[in-house]
Amino acid sequence: MKRRIDIYFSENYLDLLELARKHINYHNRSYDPVDVVSFVYEYILERRKEFSNQDIESIAYRMIMTSCYWNNSKLNRDILLTQTPFEGTQDKEAIPVEREDTQTQEKIELEKWYNDKKALLALYRERIRDDKPKQIVLDKILELQTTNSRKIGKHFDIHYLSAYAYIREIQEEIQDFELEVNTYDKKNNLTR
Repeated sequence: MKRRIDIYFSENYLDLLELARKHINYHNRSYDPVDVVSFVYEYILERRKEFSNQDIESIAYRMIMTSCYWNNSKLNRDILLTQTPFEGTQDKEAIPVEREDTQTQEKIELEKWYNDKKALLALYRERIRDDKPKQIVLDKILELQTTNSRKIGKHFDIHYLSAYAYIREIQEEIQDFELEVNTYDKKNNLTR
């Protein structure tokens, strides 16, 4: 069996390399095609007793395709374990050096956005002042900085699906309120 495997790989080496290259490119992997073919060869040799009656070509093709396709393939794990943290990653293009005025402008825009969202939440909270349960849930969402229904449900000792329904209702109302505010601003030519 080893002789059959050696003959097949030596005669079809270039075809196997091309197949590996195609699947590496298609699945956007950072493998070397030679490593893939070598891995498949070693894999088949180690398990040649299991594959004694099967066609070597179909086993090799299947191994190349599955090794490139699956994130948790043995090949992927072996390569990731032997790589240094930055090996296999490259910057596509140089990152331009930002000027201070660009950074300052971005910070100003970010602060405006943050203040708008904060003001929107304050206005929304004022709008729901008669609905105490909703106001309490909103305050807790902001305090815990989460919309995770399990955490909110655990805090209020209610089922997480009930908490999810409340959180979802609040989120939808805030989105509708934001749309209403933006429409009003556009209608009255107000800018922020």
